[in-house]
Amino acid sequence: MSTINEVVKTELHCHLDGSVSIELIQQLAREQHVSINLEDIQVDQNCESLDDYLKSFDTILKVLQTKDSLEKAVVDVAQQAHHDNIKYIEIRFAPLFHTDKGLNIEEILEAVNNGAIEAEDTYDIKVNLLICGMRHHDNQTNIELFKSVDQLNTTNRHIVGFDFAGPEEAFPTKVIQEAIQHSTDSGHHLTLHAGECGCIHNIIEGIELGARRIGHGVAAIQDNQALSYIKQHNALLEICPTSNLQTKAIQSVEELNIRKLIEQGIPFNINTDNRTVSNTNLNKEYQLLYNHQLLTIPEMKDINIKAIDHAFISDIEKEQLKTKY
Repeated sequence: MSTINEVVKTELHCHLDGSVSIELIQQLAREQHVSINLEDIQVDQNCESLDDYLKSFDTILKVLQTKDSLEKAVVDVAQQAHHDNIKYIEIRFAPLFHTDKGLNIEEILEAVNNGAIEAEDTYDIKVNLLICGMRHHDNQTNIELFKSVDQLNTTNRHIVGFDFAGPEEAFPTKVIQEAIQHSTDSGHHLTLHAGECGCIHNIIEGIELGARRIGHGVAAIQDNQALSYIKQHNALLEICPTSNLQTKAIQSVEELNIRKLIEQGIPFNINTDNRTVSNTNLNKEYQLLYNHQLLTIPEMKDINIKAIDHAFISDIEKEQLKTKY
């Protein structure tokens, strides 16, 4: 029988800043002469909320303000994914969080693209990137960011879609509707964080506006009507078990209702969210579900193959990728 590590995997929800290894953060801090308190980087079960969880990023972002650090970060996260036997990963990041020391959007995109190219040259993995707009930024700021990415993305084939992240409860989907509409009207693939704060309406409204995947989406998992809507629109839930436990989106892993999702054919996959902040990797996530008898090894294989159909790549690329599984 296969082990969890031997299962070939697909990861669709992984944040660049939250997943840079402790080792690289320390190296970058030394090189840049930046003081970092490593205790501020990782959370545990004592984390009180999503807002509490998000504080870790303030520390990490201090060392991700140069082209060199961004390039190294993408390679670093891809290396970790390779060790999890991931063959396809979409790494998401918010460019506007990397401008504190003067980098412009063009330089930021060039750096992460170079990192993706180097990662693919080094490891047996396909790396793509998602651009995060932020819920707490005004619509015009997000729209201008997306326009800049469009103008600069003529040669960068690694950026394949957009996302919206950040504090969901204070900035519900309706507040960012104009920016969401801009991204989907421009023909872009869209996923967005929703349903982490118990807000089912944010999930439904996101799908109505054209999101093809939902980051987390845990609020819908106990609601039959919402699940039916998700299935009807073939939207995939990007589930991140450890992160959801830490942010108190769920109180126990059983609340993810994995058996029901499988039985009802609801599209979902398993992800790390933030490898370093949550002190996890994808093998650990699957092991957690396996230990709670929520997933079998054959089901893990099936989930990862089906997730490819929801990747933001062409049908030809999907078929080529499936040969690795």
